[in-house]
Amino acid sequence: METDYSHYAVLHEIQHSEAEHSTTLQLFTREQDMSAQLLQKFMELISTMGLTEDMLAILPKSGEGPEGTG
Repeated sequence: METDYSHYAVLHEIQHSEAEHSTTLQLFTREQDMSAQLLQKFMELISTMGLTEDMLAILPKSGEGPEGTG
């Protein structure tokens, strides 16, 4: 959907089947910490895609997680 080819990419995926359809919006960054502006832009995209903030999941940074799994 959008990228600057250096720092981030936003992917939008819609899947349709006979039983259901799903919408996915993902933000990928090259750096562990993202800028406040990029996060704000992503949050604005969430609502334009018909998604809500309670659907948002922020995964742990690479290398973080429960002991023994990283």
